[in-house]
Amino acid sequence: MKSAVALVRQLSADVVRKHLMLAAAGLAYYFLMSLVPVLIILSAVIASLPFKSGMEGVSVFVANVLPRQAVPALEKVLETVSPHRSGLISFGLITAIWLASKAVKGVIMGLDTAYGAKEPRQIWTNRILAFVLTLAVGILLVVGVLLMLVGPLLGTLFSMMAPIESLWVKLWPYLQWLLSGVIIFSSIEMMYVFAPNLPVAGRRTVPGAVFAAVGWIVLTWGFGFYLHHYGAKLDNFYGVVATPIAFMIWMYWISAAILLGAEINACLDYLWPRGFKASQKGGLYELRRAS
Repeated sequence: MKSAVALVRQLSADVVRKHLMLAAAGLAYYFLMSLVPVLIILSAVIASLPFKSGMEGVSVFVANVLPRQAVPALEKVLETVSPHRSGLISFGLITAIWLASKAVKGVIMGLDTAYGAKEPRQIWTNRILAFVLTLAVGILLVVGVLLMLVGPLLGTLFSMMAPIESLWVKLWPYLQWLLSGVIIFSSIEMMYVFAPNLPVAGRRTVPGAVFAAVGWIVLTWGFGFYLHHYGAKLDNFYGVVATPIAFMIWMYWISAAILLGAEINACLDYLWPRGFKASQKGGLYELRRAS
């Protein structure tokens, strides 16, 4: 129990010392700037695949990773994509990847801060890494949408072999959340592994990625619940800018969860497996290896 308390104190101290909440605000800005281009190119790619309900799959996936109140506004943007998908794939792909890679570059810098990397990579190396990670995350998003599309088909296939159609209908909404969580976890884990300018060997990444992915899902559900029951108060206070402000707050929380997960990994890398004890120095709690 003392170790857990000391760990929480250290995390709190590191959040302040490393200005992680300020970094989270910057990440939220980059995420907001890259969200619409990413959704546009994602829907354009899905619309080019041989699936009649491709856009529906995009909407279902988005509804599981974003607050549901934001989905109608995003669907209006996505509806404008289908008539122009060929042009979007040729020109919009480059623009979307460039904007999204700016967000990933911000994640790289944020994770360097959380992990305590002393020397950042060279600018061109960071740019190439951000571009590659953007493509990898984009592929994961496409896979997630395809799984949402395949789910109902699997239900039909299973019903031919066994009378489980009704059971599948009941389980499928929960499986959608699970699949979305797996895609989120995989994306964050990939960032934790490759983004920080530190050796991969001997570095723990899974605990923080689990924390960030679970935090993402919980925050999304909780924020949607809040907007559903108390969104009218937010509208009355902020007026027409209530939705953008609410969306930015959600992105800020998600960014904070990602950085906090990285900080958890950094603490575990330092402490494990010898244990730790807390000492106070200069007003900040520091964790030291138990001798």
